[in-house]
Amino acid sequence: MAKVISIIAKKGGCGKSETAMDLSYGLGCQGKKVLLCDADPQGNTTGIVLGIDQEMNEESVNEFHDLYRSFLTDKEDAFMAAYKALQKVVEKGHIIHDMHDVLENNCTIKEAIQKTRFSNVDIVPASSQLLMTDLALKSSMNPSNRLRRAIQEIEDSYDYVIIDNQPFENSLTYNAMAACYKEGDLIIIPTKINRGGLEGTYGTLTTALEWLQVEQLGYDVRILITMTNRNRVDQKWTQALQEAFGEYVFQTTIRYQAKPVQEASLKREILLERSKSGVADDYRKLVEEILQMS
Repeated sequence: MAKVISIIAKKGGCGKSETAMDLSYGLGCQGKKVLLCDADPQGNTTGIVLGIDQEMNEESVNEFHDLYRSFLTDKEDAFMAAYKALQKVVEKGHIIHDMHDVLENNCTIKEAIQKTRFSNVDIVPASSQLLMTDLALKSSMNPSNRLRRAIQEIEDSYDYVIIDNQPFENSLTYNAMAACYKEGDLIIIPTKINRGGLEGTYGTLTTALEWLQVEQLGYDVRILITMTNRNRVDQKWTQALQEAFGEYVFQTTIRYQAKPVQEASLKREILLERSKSGVADDYRKLVEEILQMS
């Protein structure tokens, strides 16, 4: 059965999506079959992994104008013609099924899985419609077990299922934790060494420990120190966390190196695809450490 790894932190800007993508790509390069599940309504991971172009250009403006004029000729008033034209532009290229469909039982997870351009890596994409899924789940029976049940349908087809999450807590977060139900499954908490990062890690650990009491889950928890600087404070905090939490902190730390990460994002690429930077080397070491845990 697949090892489920959920990357969760109650703090934005700590490298959740970057970690999810690089782990998926790195494990795929090692011959492991990986399913990447995007549970973040922003869909940044989906956009990069599927190569969806987010840039606006003159062609899209012309398309909007043409649609607007066509709706005007249908005797729509100007506002409704503009509204319908905008709808068509926004919906163009939409993914047929995504994570919100899986969690709301609109389709099976097999129907939502898409192939990617990366060897051994598939994805369940995300869209902004996930923003409403929290409300839909709260009014349903067993709202926290939807993702677990979905993954159980395909877990024999993959070596790893990696879940990227949003930076705030709701029923999507609980689904991502409950999906790590068996021994060997893992919750990774990316941790940036600053006040907000440590507060987010404490809050995520609190939720993870509460869920271990609520349900008989078998997951392990590991802190991943990310975006670390070479200053004395970051080094001392890294050492303190590794000494205090012991095996619950990865030995690998991810350095702060903005330029290669930003360049990869602008090119709609995963960092490990081409980068020979220090931060890319850190993620390669993390992949090795994950493989040693299996």
